[in-house]
Amino acid sequence: MDNLKKEFLDNKNKSNFFDKIADDKSNFVGFTYDLDYETAKVLTNDSWKLKVKGIPHGTFLVAIYQNELQEFSKEGILLRVIGSAKIPQSSMIIESMIDTYMEQPEARKSLSPDIYTKNYYQFSGMDCRILGTFFFDKNEKLTFGTDIENFLGAHKYKVYKPSKEELEIIVNSKNTNTENEEVELKEDIGVLRYSSSRSYTSGLDDYSVNVEVKPIDIVARRTAFFGMTRTGKSNTIKIIMSAIVELNKKFLEYNKKNGLNLSSENYKKPIGQIVFDINGEYTFPNKQDEGSIYDRFKDNVIRYSVSKKKVEKYEDVKPLQYNFYDNDTLEESFNLLVEQLSTSETVPQYILAFMNINLFDDSYKVNPDLSTKEVNFLENQLNRKKAIYKCILKQANFKPPRGNNERVFFKGVSGASIPRETLSKGGLTIDEAIHWFEENEENLKSAISNSTGKQVWDKDFEVLLNMLFSRKGGGFKKLIEFNSLHSTKSSEDYKTKIDTELRNGKIILVDLSTTSEQVQKTYITRLCTYIFNKSMQEFTNDEQPEFIQMYFEEAHNIFPKDDKDLKNIYNRLAKEGAKLNLGISYSTQEVSSISPSILKNTQNWFISHLNNKDEIKTLEKYYDFSDFSNSILRNSDVGYARIKTYSNNFIIPVQIKKFKV
Repeated sequence: MDNLKKEFLDNKNKSNFFDKIADDKSNFVGFTYDLDYETAKVLTNDSWKLKVKGIPHGTFLVAIYQNELQEFSKEGILLRVIGSAKIPQSSMIIESMIDTYMEQPEARKSLSPDIYTKNYYQFSGMDCRILGTFFFDKNEKLTFGTDIENFLGAHKYKVYKPSKEELEIIVNSKNTNTENEEVELKEDIGVLRYSSSRSYTSGLDDYSVNVEVKPIDIVARRTAFFGMTRTGKSNTIKIIMSAIVELNKKFLEYNKKNGLNLSSENYKKPIGQIVFDINGEYTFPNKQDEGSIYDRFKDNVIRYSVSKKKVEKYEDVKPLQYNFYDNDTLEESFNLLVEQLSTSETVPQYILAFMNINLFDDSYKVNPDLSTKEVNFLENQLNRKKAIYKCILKQANFKPPRGNNERVFFKGVSGASIPRETLSKGGLTIDEAIHWFEENEENLKSAISNSTGKQVWDKDFEVLLNMLFSRKGGGFKKLIEFNSLHSTKSSEDYKTKIDTELRNGKIILVDLSTTSEQVQKTYITRLCTYIFNKSMQEFTNDEQPEFIQMYFEEAHNIFPKDDKDLKNIYNRLAKEGAKLNLGISYSTQEVSSISPSILKNTQNWFISHLNNKDEIKTLEKYYDFSDFSNSILRNSDVGYARIKTYSNNFIIPVQIKKFKV
């Protein structure tokens, strides 16, 4: 709200708010003839409706009356038109018209009755939802209450259709106050739009007033974007992301103005944002949209991709994959591989055995009951198994970072030693290691440790060598389809890097457009789990977690559809995310595909066109979206949305503005 409007509300003449609406005779639309706590019925006339350029379904009206308990104090009940209503004379009007058409043949040539009859015919009724009351509080501040404290005789109310400045004040009224006005921010998201048809208001701005959102409403809260494909969901998300970028700028100005730094109590940390980009439209330019998030905010954006081609094409794009040969992330990459193998409907026994091999249990290092010789023996065992695992990876076309020079380190056994000079170089090359294990399998089976007297061979060696030499099922060939999870350019755990960058206020774009739905879900779930756990760790350590906003495209493929597992990471984000400063924004065309637990915890709603009555039925459970059911089902205009945000007092129909670079 600009300074002029703020001054309008703050100055001594702010009571003019109701006078400006009522004194403009062109705003008058009728009288109430029935009223209770929930609804009002309004008598109107064709002439009055034409003066206000029509009254579409969903129009905001104000029923103004005098509060007789407070001298000279006017108040206004905010109404939304939800349908037509019969007046007592409706049946007589209909009967009179039909009689005229039936009994007077000349009426067929002209539909214009005499002036008195015409005036009689023009009256009709409107059914309205009561949204609340505008009044002045004890500090003479214009305030909105989401109900009515009392209702008087219907004859005491006159009804108006507000426009221009007063209408803008109404649609941008908020139900919360910011503790610190220095970081208060409202951003235009679009303009008020009552209907798809706009012939009456074409070229007029009286009723197409700007609609604002508070970015802080989105931060650390749950936000839903529902609508059919190509109805503007992604555009709306880009507008919201841009608003949060502006909020971060406000934080920066506040910190600089007040000389605050990271250690200061009131320091405002920037909000990190991460998009799980299923179609690549936020991360890279595309023909359908006028620009991506990267194009607009590239100085503060870090891009990741599962596509090796994109990583090679764009210098700034980082690989999302692991280097499967990197010892520092070997366990993480193996677990990722296991997750993918486990998604098949039927998992062969030899694959189950492979998934359960012991490659990373190093608890022996801190076991006080083990001697040094026993510790060394167990370490040699793990090194041999890891070496076979890396040999399997090479056979499955997981390209080694150093090509044919990639080496694996492990010590030989009695009867099959490995020269010291070879070990000093880092061990055998992978090809040499494959040959070594093939030639010395029998030695491994019979070998006894010289230092501990324990047998070297165990079931893990059998499982690994069966995979390496394809003795059961497809062996290593079963892993070939997953080699896209590997990148030789990765040098550390991508989850750690992304989490750190988010907590520094960066925008992270994760391009998942070139991989399968299952792999997409795996990456997203692992990242969300890591970020959630890190924030929970800070919270339990009595630290303030950083604000992070997550965006999920095609949420019906990611989120659970029911509440059977409330410990699912997405249900936990919905229920516990607020205290951890983690917000989730999700988009889908299927309201019913999202678990009830997530929907019940959603505070912000952006609803565009839906073509299915079952989806509408699910939506009607929340707020008063039932008032817009027919409109949502019928109107498919791109960017036309019904919005209810955390601080908005009621649902507002909005034409969302176009995102531009």
